Amino acid sequence: MSTHNAYKKRREMIVIGPESAPGTVATKKYAFRWLDKGIKSVPGILENESAMGEDTRVNDSAIDVWHSEGPLGGKVTEDGIGYLHTGMFNKVTTTGASAPYTHVFERDKTVARRTLSVWDVRPAGTRLFKSMYMDNLELKVEVGDQGAWLEASTAMKGWKHTDVAAITPAYVAGEREFTSRHVKVYLADDVAGLANTATALVKARSVTLTLEESVTVDHSVGESNDDPEFDSAPAEAKGTMVVKYRKTDFEDDYFANAIHAMKIVVENGPSKIEYLGTKVRFREVTDSDGRDDTVTQTISFYFEADENNGGKDIVATVVNGVDSYAA
Repeated sequence: MSTHNAYKKRREMIVIGPESAPGTVATKKYAFRWLDKGIKSVPGILENESAMGEDTRVNDSAIDVWHSEGPLGGKVTEDGIGYLHTGMFNKVTTTGASAPYTHVFERDKTVARRTLSVWDVRPAGTRLFKSMYMDNLELKVEVGDQGAWLEASTAMKGWKHTDVAAITPAYVAGEREFTSRHVKVYLADDVAGLANTATALVKARSVTLTLEESVTVDHSVGESNDDPEFDSAPAEAKGTMVVKYRKTDFEDDYFANAIHAMKIVVENGPSKIEYLGTKVRFREVTDSDGRDDTVTQTISFYFEADENNGGKDIVATVVNGVDSYAA
């Protein structure tokens, strides 16, 4: 046990890094500027309710299994988004030199999912969470009167924490962030049509992109090291956008189950993030109901596996100064 002065939550810091194998402590570390965090260890507590001639319901309890889980979120940054991608895409290919590097993130069924090490650095002590799987990664921007930051959020699951020696996070000085002015959405009948940025540009009020591959905890008898395995659900890529109701194209394509190519581009100076899907369909188109409001449409879209593009649903490309996202 330790004693420390009371402190504000904002003094706590988060550091993440890609693991070479689940449970192997990451050697590459990135200090994450968090806006939301709630990762904690969760004990599996058993209660004994056997009757013993008394009125009390519980007469004994024990902790049997452990795992960790919780949310993490913050603004999207040019280097940090790549570290988050390592938890959702199991393959990354890097090209270029110390002029900007280009990192292409893809799903590859022949490669195991990647896990993260997460350090929760607090005045009370430093907790290390290993074998952390990301359930999802959501990017969202919603323009208000003063604009908006592009933010990312995720939920994680992994092993019980261990208490470790304190580390000193080093933040990337001058790392670029992104606002609504840096985000553009392009939609066309095919990939070639995306090149005509004037006609393909969608004037959206808000955009949300969600990557999902949630995991469930898999405990086994005889488990003594608090290191359960995790089973992954099928991977999905989907999103929504809100646009003014200017034409019937979206609902026409929805009823026709039309296939589109979609590209979401985030660009600030030389730093760039791009998401590309070559087989995208609308799943729902809903008009707003406010009587005195300008009518908008909320369009839900899904990225489907495209056999004409190697079975890929979505590919993410990041251009920045990081030399490698390998573990």
